[in-house]
Amino acid sequence: MKQKVGLLVDSLQVTKQIKDFIDMSLTANNYEITTIILNDARILSGGTRKKIFEHIQRRGLLKFLNKVFFLILYRLEKKIIRRKSIYKNFYNRYELSENDFEVIKVSPIISKSGLSYTYDDSDLEKIKSANLQLLVRGGRGILRGKVLTCCPDGIISFHHADNDINRGGPAGFWEVYKKQPRTGFIIQRLNEELDGGDVLYKGFIRTSWFYSLNKAKLYEISNPFLHKIIEEITSDSPDLKIYPKKPYGKKLYSVPNIIQVLNYLFKIVSIYLHKKVSSFFGIRIRWSVAYQFTNHWLEPDLSSSIKIQNPKNRFLADPFLIYRNEKHYCFVEDFDYTKNRGCISVYEIRKEGYVNLGKALVEDFHLAYPFLFEYKGELYMCPDTHAKNDIRLYRCVDFPLKWEFERTLIDNVSAVDTSIFFYEGRWWLISNMDYSPVGEHYSQLHVFHNSTPLGDDWIPIKNNPAIFDPLKARNGGFIIDKSNLYRVYQRQGFNLYGRAFGVAEIKSLSTETYSEESLFEVEPNFFPNLIGTHTYNYSDGLLIFDYANNSNKKSGVS
Repeated sequence: MKQKVGLLVDSLQVTKQIKDFIDMSLTANNYEITTIILNDARILSGGTRKKIFEHIQRRGLLKFLNKVFFLILYRLEKKIIRRKSIYKNFYNRYELSENDFEVIKVSPIISKSGLSYTYDDSDLEKIKSANLQLLVRGGRGILRGKVLTCCPDGIISFHHADNDINRGGPAGFWEVYKKQPRTGFIIQRLNEELDGGDVLYKGFIRTSWFYSLNKAKLYEISNPFLHKIIEEITSDSPDLKIYPKKPYGKKLYSVPNIIQVLNYLFKIVSIYLHKKVSSFFGIRIRWSVAYQFTNHWLEPDLSSSIKIQNPKNRFLADPFLIYRNEKHYCFVEDFDYTKNRGCISVYEIRKEGYVNLGKALVEDFHLAYPFLFEYKGELYMCPDTHAKNDIRLYRCVDFPLKWEFERTLIDNVSAVDTSIFFYEGRWWLISNMDYSPVGEHYSQLHVFHNSTPLGDDWIPIKNNPAIFDPLKARNGGFIIDKSNLYRVYQRQGFNLYGRAFGVAEIKSLSTETYSEESLFEVEPNFFPNLIGTHTYNYSDGLLIFDYANNSNKKSGVS
């Protein structure tokens, strides 16, 4: 029997995030939303004029003007974000039907500060009478008092920020303002202490370059994880990770002042103009590949590496190596600006130089990240085919330039940069996925297993995503050396894809969990004027990697 869950809201007109959560709950195995706890909106609003007067009295005219100025910015950006098709409904309101839920109306008791509220005994009895296992807060304000213990599993709530770095709000703003590379969220079981409840889940996305876009991505990507946590809480044997508590010594943020809003506007306008000027002059981030013969790949000095010249109107990236017939071959993403998509090309790397052997795999959609592995005497390639919303496999029929489509491994999935390998009797697939409509592939590492690499029934490990952090999640290569497994990961920057890379050794891998230990990271400082580096591989005495700088797309060597 499914556990009964309630939703605490301030109105039956709810945000898209709450509406999406309710829709996801319809597919739940362990719970159902049976009850809406509805706050009296008249008490919460208290009359607009009265609220304004009380706000000015309590916090001063200047802070009120700060709030008004920020509201103007918010509404301006709202119009901009709605032009993007996937966010056009983000700010919509949706009416809940009283026929679909039991609706319990309550009257919150507002504190003098106006920031927190509780309920009297009669309202508490109403809530208890619903026999809810868990209550999900979907409204505003800070909850206090006995309501926190009305349900056996308490009350859980979203907090859209990394509570160890950016406490307070507005959600997603300060990360952009301070140009932080990641924006976090937590799911928390509430208690009497502000931000002091148990953190049940934590994740991060790559920070977008302006506030409303960052906020929209954060809410869309994080929303499914509320559903995931409630499924776990209401299961027969819940296994929840409680994150360790840290003492709060950081600033509690609030609405930015007028000077800060103006400073923010200057920053984003500068970014926007830079994008437009670069586009006008044909300047864009251009990737290139370099290599060196060495056995010291765990202690690399990349400055002495040999660069492979980019063909005109193209760039090379995502290099992968294989050693065959006493020769080194490098498979790369070969991106054509005129077609705006990549194919897979092959280079032979020799100590005396390199030779472009030609194109190995061409499709009418974008290809990248040509991961290679062997199985039963056959060579396979699993390139990035996210343009087709799948993970597919190709088999080599005439090395190195002839490949045929073998099969689709996972269909209807937004995934990039997949690696496949054998470990302790099973095959493993690690990929960067996003199950939200956003298609943000920087932040989540998902792990699957199977008895064969050719199957289409890959099983996810229990704690997917194994990593939820744009500073470590995205794959940037995979190295097997002396039976040890090493995952190369990308570190994203603010408004910059592939800022740097690191190498981590896989320490444990099972059908339940995945863990790794970071060994070192490489900054893009080994050549002049670099802005990024994100792929790194090694095989049989040859090290290869890519790097990026700003260049005219028609040029060759970067």
